[in-house]
Amino acid sequence: MAVANACPFERAIQSTEFDCAQSRKTFVGEKENVICSNLDARQDCVSLVSQLKANARFALQLNTAHGLLTHGQEMRLKSGGLRGLQTLPRAARSRDIHELVTHAIAEFNSIEQFPYPELVKAISRYKRRRDS
Repeated sequence: MAVANACPFERAIQSTEFDCAQSRKTFVGEKENVICSNLDARQDCVSLVSQLKANARFALQLNTAHGLLTHGQEMRLKSGGLRGLQTLPRAARSRDIHELVTHAIAEFNSIEQFPYPELVKAISRYKRRRDS
């Protein structure tokens, strides 16, 4: 069941690797959902995920830009892309997704102008944390 205003980075937030000041958690039964409370910020995140997916097709071994992602591919794309934003020169070193995206937009003027080759490198290097 689709949730209205679902956060595009829901799994990155649920993994506790990142958080977001614009998100809030809701529960439907036992399922935890992450909802974005700022529609403008959500649209920026949706655009970022779309651009990351289009630019990282080779790194994710995708045949089409519109194909469904496995859980592992989705984590590599989103968490790896956010880690890439953290490593850019003059980047915010925050775990807060809204702060990372807002700072990067201010730095590069638009999501389309982000340095995607650098972000794709971070996506390629991303390894999920292993629970001990």
